Amino acid sequence: MSESGQNKRIAKNSILLYVRMIVVMAIGLFTSRIVLQALGVEDYGIYNLVGGLVTFFTVINGAMLSATQRFINYGLGNGDKHKLKVIFSTACTIHLIIAAIIIVLAETIGIWLLTHKLLIPQERFPVAMLVFQMSMATVIIQVLTLPYNAVVVAHEKMSVFATISIIQSVLSLIVALSLLTSSDSERLKLYAILTCCVQIVIALFYFFYSKAKFSESRNWVKFNKAIFKEMSVFAGWCMVGCSAGMMYTQGLNILLGMFFMPYVNAARGLATTVQNAVNQIFNNVQIAVVPQLIQSYARKDFSYFYSLIFKSSKYFSFLLLLVAVPIAIRAPYILQLWLGELPEYVVIFVRILLCISLVDAISGPLMRASDATGDIKKYHLVVGGVLMTIVPVAYIFLKLGYPPQSVFYTYLVISVLALCARLIILRQKIHLSLRAYIVNVILPIIYVTTITVPVSYLLSQYISLDFVGLVLFVIASTTITVIAIYVFGINDNERKFIKNKVSIILHKQHD
Repeated sequence: MSESGQNKRIAKNSILLYVRMIVVMAIGLFTSRIVLQALGVEDYGIYNLVGGLVTFFTVINGAMLSATQRFINYGLGNGDKHKLKVIFSTACTIHLIIAAIIIVLAETIGIWLLTHKLLIPQERFPVAMLVFQMSMATVIIQVLTLPYNAVVVAHEKMSVFATISIIQSVLSLIVALSLLTSSDSERLKLYAILTCCVQIVIALFYFFYSKAKFSESRNWVKFNKAIFKEMSVFAGWCMVGCSAGMMYTQGLNILLGMFFMPYVNAARGLATTVQNAVNQIFNNVQIAVVPQLIQSYARKDFSYFYSLIFKSSKYFSFLLLLVAVPIAIRAPYILQLWLGELPEYVVIFVRILLCISLVDAISGPLMRASDATGDIKKYHLVVGGVLMTIVPVAYIFLKLGYPPQSVFYTYLVISVLALCARLIILRQKIHLSLRAYIVNVILPIIYVTTITVPVSYLLSQYISLDFVGLVLFVIASTTITVIAIYVFGINDNERKFIKNKVSIILHKQHD
């Protein structure tokens, strides 16, 4: 396929994923509000804390997901159908092993942490234990589903992926609404049980669709020791990075649970919901880009490979700024409009996490570029090592009496250091030009950000704090960001491309 054809496929898949994002985000934010109102701040905090504790043990699975996606995409790039079957069968076998390991870890270390280390009100402990068990069941189902999820994405069936995601969001909304009809004391139990049921339904969708459409997923082939070893070694090094990721997400959640009461975890859970919704802005395009990134490396089409790295890092960041800037500046009003009741710390948490999201938007394509090479040992040792310092440094700040937001400031600073480490390693690994990356990616992002944020903030001081004012501010902020991107964020060739596209559209309308 030509580069133009590849770009069109990415564009088509990105549009499908954006439709998915808009629907899922709208339903998800409404669902979160209902769940918060139904459970109350304390039970909402308990659910986030206990559910996060279980998620902490999925670090092995996160590593294996990266391995599965990389090997399936590489196999598709090479066009070896038999090897695809071997890879898929091996992935399923490994995920069964991972599920067993998670059960053992959760039922031993997890129970000990829940019983002895987390600040959960005594009268809610039996319910917290039930939530723990149901959360573990939900995670196990997710683990066993991931090979089927990976094969759908690798084949770029984004319409199916989007449809299943929307179905999951609708089912989650139905679960949230059902809480309003149950007694207050039973709502947390019911929420945990029904959330698990939703995951079962989604797993069945992926299972039956993959079996029907993709030959590699229909029958398990004979166990291949060489592929098992190759995938396990790759996953092993991925696990260093995934361990760091789990450490600075669920590890920080557990730290907050050790030093503060559940309302702080509730604020963190709500702020993370906002961050995850905003992250969908670039994650959706990244899902569309990753197969092409890995397959172009497998084909040794390095010109297109480098082009994707540069363009996706820059454009992901610009897409995020379009949404993150108005949310960060008008966070108190938006959160009040969304939640009705504002838990303490939620505004500052949201603002810091949105800054972290900008770093993540830049970093995402660099992570996937490293995965594409298959040689990930040094990358994950160095970057994972940097990120693993987040929790111990945050712990020191909390021990010294600093407020909860100190853990997120720590997270932000170390995320920037990790980005620097990624660039240095990729310069050595794939001969990525640091100068070219700084000139073509980092500097345009800095220019656009330093213009958009202060100008939007000053403008917000003259616009009323009501819904009409919010709409006007979003329009104004978006306009400022788009102008800044056009003037300072893109090069002459990109501006020429935009002018040509606009000219074609205008001519079609005129005709």
